[in-house]
Amino acid sequence: MILPLIAPFFLVLAIAFSWPRFFSIFRSQTQTVTAAAPATMIASAVSLSALGLAVAHNGLSTGVLIILLGIAAAHLLNAGASAFATALSCAGLAAYLQIA
Repeated sequence: MILPLIAPFFLVLAIAFSWPRFFSIFRSQTQTVTAAAPATMIASAVSLSALGLAVAHNGLSTGVLIILLGIAAAHLLNAGASAFATALSCAGLAAYLQIA
């Protein structure tokens, strides 16, 4: 069917919308309050889950492609570290888990 072909798209969305907040914890100029915020913790969990699922369910080569597309989409969308982007990343991961 068409659903297994759409499933990686939801992983790309989950990575794209959670990546800015997840990656912010590795920057030196990020404040401690932002790094310890609940939204950052949720975005980190979503991002790491999506990264792991991309490789585990699709193999290494396709998983790396999904991850790179997600990071590229994060830079293109420039969604920032908003609560709405974190909610969209959670929705993308939940949709992937329902389909896969």
